Amino acid sequence: MGAELEEVLIDLNGSHFEVLCQIKRSSRARRITLRVESKEKVTLTLPNWASIQQGYDFLHQQKEWLVKRIEKLPYMVSLTHYFSDQGRVWLTPGARKLSWSITAKGTKSTYEISFDDIKFNIINRGNTIDEEIFLLLFQLAKDNLAERIYANCERVGVDVRKVRVGDQKSRWGSCSSKGTISLNWRLILLPYSIGEYVIFHELAHLRHLDHSIRFWNYLESICSDSKSKDKELRILGKQIMQMGRF
Repeated sequence: MGAELEEVLIDLNGSHFEVLCQIKRSSRARRITLRVESKEKVTLTLPNWASIQQGYDFLHQQKEWLVKRIEKLPYMVSLTHYFSDQGRVWLTPGARKLSWSITAKGTKSTYEISFDDIKFNIINRGNTIDEEIFLLLFQLAKDNLAERIYANCERVGVDVRKVRVGDQKSRWGSCSSKGTISLNWRLILLPYSIGEYVIFHELAHLRHLDHSIRFWNYLESICSDSKSKDKELRILGKQIMQMGRF
């Protein structure tokens, strides 16, 4: 984990285009790196040998690159705004509307799932509503995605050793050589068929740990129209991947 040094607001293209830069130091880093987290935030990581001034100099040199990268990204949308504006959760082929209520009573926030909606019962613990919704969505995703993985394993005849659900910054899923499949919790915000495509994609890696022709042929055999679903994921996923960033 990198130690946070400071946060600075940098002007990239005049007064109307500013972004927050979080500066961290990492003992693992071998060079100065700059990562675009969202349209509003970037992270500058310094190795132990680099000074803060060297970091600022590097940041200045990368301004043109930053502008190009950030301009291509969608704006972040808060979870509360997203679900108040037709956003849905996909645990099954039928989409569910999400609503929530806040109370000071109780010790733990919970969720209730019905046929076509999901209700979050949020305990006021000092967090923002977005943070509480994120925590419950994350737990919901852990419960749902593990079930979907194992059900599809049985369908296609493969074995997964372990399932992990995480808060990945850019990946929808991954598969290790040891048989561990990791999925992004945001899959439950994608249309069900696209989320299932990601799951089948990672299951196919249990047979072919690459993106060879054999991999794509096998994936097509267990998930029809996989190439078009992959394209749809690239389009739909851009905004969804920005959800729940704090």
